[in-house]
Amino acid sequence: MNFLISIITLLLFFSCNGQKPKTVELKEPKVYTSADIVTSSLLDKNGDLWFGTSTEGLYKFDGEKFSNFNEDDGLCTNQIWSIIEDDKGIIWLATNKGLFKYNGKTFTQITIPYIDTSSEWYKRVYPTVNPNQANSIIQDKDGIYWIGTSGGGAYKYDGKTFQNILAEKGRKYEDSLHHNVIQSIIQDKAGNIWFASMSNGGLTKYDGDTFQEFKTGSGLSDNMVRYVYQDQEGNVWIGTNGNRNGGLDKFDGKNFRNFNESNGLCSNNIAVIFQSSDGKVWLGSDREALCYFENGSFKSLDKLSGISIRTIIEDKDGNLWFGGRKGNLWKYDGEKLTDLTQLKNE
Repeated sequence: MNFLISIITLLLFFSCNGQKPKTVELKEPKVYTSADIVTSSLLDKNGDLWFGTSTEGLYKFDGEKFSNFNEDDGLCTNQIWSIIEDDKGIIWLATNKGLFKYNGKTFTQITIPYIDTSSEWYKRVYPTVNPNQANSIIQDKDGIYWIGTSGGGAYKYDGKTFQNILAEKGRKYEDSLHHNVIQSIIQDKAGNIWFASMSNGGLTKYDGDTFQEFKTGSGLSDNMVRYVYQDQEGNVWIGTNGNRNGGLDKFDGKNFRNFNESNGLCSNNIAVIFQSSDGKVWLGSDREALCYFENGSFKSLDKLSGISIRTIIEDKDGNLWFGGRKGNLWKYDGEKLTDLTQLKNE
């Protein structure tokens, strides 16, 4: 029994050793494919930038140089989908191998409870999808963590115990299972938690007591929701996958307003939403488009057309950073664009 307890403990809390930032010297430019994605970003309390990637692990930019953490340096996976900083200054990563937290010296792995959503149909249609992958993570005002998965719904985590929620929401697939993918989570100014479901679950709002579901019948443009974001005025913006009549939705607390390509939106597929300090609402698409919403209309940043955008962040100096497929990472000062795709590897 003691041996079994030891094994379980090792599985739940596994610390990766020897992870020191390492500067990678390249003699030739790194060749990127569409599978190499800058997936996520964070501006921490010290003003440093962090970038998660799908194949290169974690990057940190201190204002002068990039440091890289990957499997060769002790991080247990190179596949990172979301980054946050908690109330104690700890960096948390949502990855294909559960959660990792980084205290500045070591990475500690926290395994998410396994949910068996397998079926012969699922293995045939989605052979590369890991339902227990952590897609998204936030920490709420009470210190509770909320984690979205790639097929098992979401979890509430108090630092000790996981509670599974929303696993049986959204569409039932051909195997009669839900496979609820929670791609994005936020907490709004009133304290409500919002969950975006990519598996036709629409948008779910949790007020601490009850869950309220929003779908096309409520005013959403599509039930496949990729991203949710709250702006400075308190409006909730919803980015959909862009199927059928899907596009971008704005919710003012009472009504939804729908936008799509017919009224100026650069793409009906919205992968990321971010409001910069000047009030512009930036919209990145996985279908190679980038635009912003200002004074009631959309304007494209044509210089980055042809690039799939997955993450947008503003640094302490007011520069915007855009990351996406093929390892793309760009800095924008409002006039000049600087390509850092290869420079982050030097």
